[in-house]
Amino acid sequence: MHLFNNRLINGIKRWFNSPESPQSSTTQKIHPSARDPDAPDKPPSTTKLPNGISHLTWPPGYRLQKGKYTIEKKLGQGGLGITYLARNKTGDRIVIKTILNDVLRQDKLLDYWKIFANEALKLAQCSCGNPHLVGLCEEIIREGELPCLIMEYIEGETLSALVKRQGVLSEEKALLYIQQIGSALRDIHQQGLLHRDVKPNNIMVRKDGSGAVLIDLGLATKFIPGVTQTYLCALTPGYAPLEQYEWRSQQGPYTDVYALAATLYVLLTRNKPVPADERAKGGVLPPPKDFNPNISGRINRAILNAMKLVARDRPQSIPEFLTLLGIELPTNNSNSHSTNSSNNQPQTTPKIGDFYIERPQDAECYQNILQPGALIRIKAPKLMGKTLLSNRILDYAKSQGYGTVYLNLNQLPCHDLDIFLQSFCVRVGDNLDLSDQLDKYWSKRLYSKVNCQRYFEQYLLASLSSPVVLCLDEVDRVFPYPEVAGEFLGLLRTWHEDSKNNQLWKNLRLIVVYSTEVYIELDINQSPFNVGEAVELSDFDLNNIQSLAGRYGLSLSVESGQQLMEMLGGHPYLLKLAFSTLSKNTNITMEHLLETAPTESGIYRHHLRELLNNLILHPNLLEAFKKVLTTTKPVRLDYQATYLLESLGLVRVIGNDCIPRYNLYREYFSNRIL
Repeated sequence: MHLFNNRLINGIKRWFNSPESPQSSTTQKIHPSARDPDAPDKPPSTTKLPNGISHLTWPPGYRLQKGKYTIEKKLGQGGLGITYLARNKTGDRIVIKTILNDVLRQDKLLDYWKIFANEALKLAQCSCGNPHLVGLCEEIIREGELPCLIMEYIEGETLSALVKRQGVLSEEKALLYIQQIGSALRDIHQQGLLHRDVKPNNIMVRKDGSGAVLIDLGLATKFIPGVTQTYLCALTPGYAPLEQYEWRSQQGPYTDVYALAATLYVLLTRNKPVPADERAKGGVLPPPKDFNPNISGRINRAILNAMKLVARDRPQSIPEFLTLLGIELPTNNSNSHSTNSSNNQPQTTPKIGDFYIERPQDAECYQNILQPGALIRIKAPKLMGKTLLSNRILDYAKSQGYGTVYLNLNQLPCHDLDIFLQSFCVRVGDNLDLSDQLDKYWSKRLYSKVNCQRYFEQYLLASLSSPVVLCLDEVDRVFPYPEVAGEFLGLLRTWHEDSKNNQLWKNLRLIVVYSTEVYIELDINQSPFNVGEAVELSDFDLNNIQSLAGRYGLSLSVESGQQLMEMLGGHPYLLKLAFSTLSKNTNITMEHLLETAPTESGIYRHHLRELLNNLILHPNLLEAFKKVLTTTKPVRLDYQATYLLESLGLVRVIGNDCIPRYNLYREYFSNRIL
């Protein structure tokens, strides 16, 4: 989700705040529409707020999306959102969540819209296969000014309501629920996300007895281990740890550990814990055993340990906390469930090398990285195999006795140059098992870039006895930040040039990995993108495709290979998904796979929905892609739209013009957004 840049964000803000902005209802089609003829005669109650934003609450019987969904009742609301119980056309109950109108103020509209829209992608990433995390029924839709999530309806009650009705739970029952929610949090954390709002009111207990379900990822966010980040200051007192009260702080899985322990505290005592900010001022957290003497000593100690104010003193992960409780994570999660219901044997995950198809330029990369001061630039759209190739180059370098560092720039904060470069230096040192020495080498009297240069020369490179290969993945992460991009990329160019005359810098070999052309203003003599060896990953050809099919135990005819290429081109990820599906499901034919590929019932639906959600999140980008779809001829777009659409892999750039990259995208999006 690193598509945002300043111009595009401002464009979205203008779209929302403009009095002429379309009030559209969107799910199957995305275009301005007149008043819904299927809507009830009585519109929802409306009060005009500043800046053209309406305050409305949908009453029972109100129909959305031209009658596709009918509101039954309001379920509840929190600090950011409001949820409704509704039914679809087939009568199935679903939950619709949208932004609370009161928070749609001028200065917060864009931030809340992005937070809310990202929840759809987070749910899609995490919920597949885990029965203890609420499922997403379809991609984000828009109703008037409001984005909406369509989620599964869970028949049951919240843990909060259960405790209120029943009283304290037995230790056995409470630990069962904590184990189940722990599995959901484990999956969330494995996606690089934090929930940040775990509490009994966000946990449903299914009426059918199948267990607890974690809901509401509205405050979920990405986290970078060991890095201070800026977070939305939204929290629930009693469940939020001290670091969550701070606008800028280090947060991690231990943040959710605190909240999960606080939830267990409530389940066993029926008392809400003393808020962390009050404890920091001298308030005392009574041990849960003081309220319920039936709690065992082990559980009492584990809860108190997990609710310590200082983050480093807590269990650092969900599995670590559950170990203190004496329970293990269930195995029926998304990481272990089999796609073949008829086979109960554990599924083995093949090694990446078993499915990697060598391209002609791979061998050249292995040789080039051995050259003093080497710089290799790997460019391709997303999911084309850039990271796989860079990892193979690193493996080869390691086999030659070189040190290696892999660093994804998504792990670094880009809002401030000094913080970015400090984080960069520390993370490189971490990968080389070198301790943080910023206090010694980083001078407040010197410019950030000079400090970074000194840190490498006087400490990192000076500490090594062999060459080191530094791989920087997703370098386009810095492109939307002109100051950081200009200075950092200029620094990389300087290091490459210094290697021609400086033995120390000869030992540094660089791999720079990015998705698209660089549409930022850089002095040609400072850019690393016009030096070194350029590697542009292309689509697989027919021979590559047949070879890949063979890795999955499939014999692919020339005719079938050509049919695949007509729909998917030679996209490695899309082809691997096709062959993986065909190899595991003998009842699925190639014809059926291709026929359903550009539809919501096809194997690419999650991939396509994620792309669609990205477009909906960026109205300007959506309009640009529409222009590409409405003609069979190449289309000239502005440079930022070209950059972003190519980065997503949606278009192929021919000269200065764009065409849809694959027929898969042309067919799917033509049916959804035109």
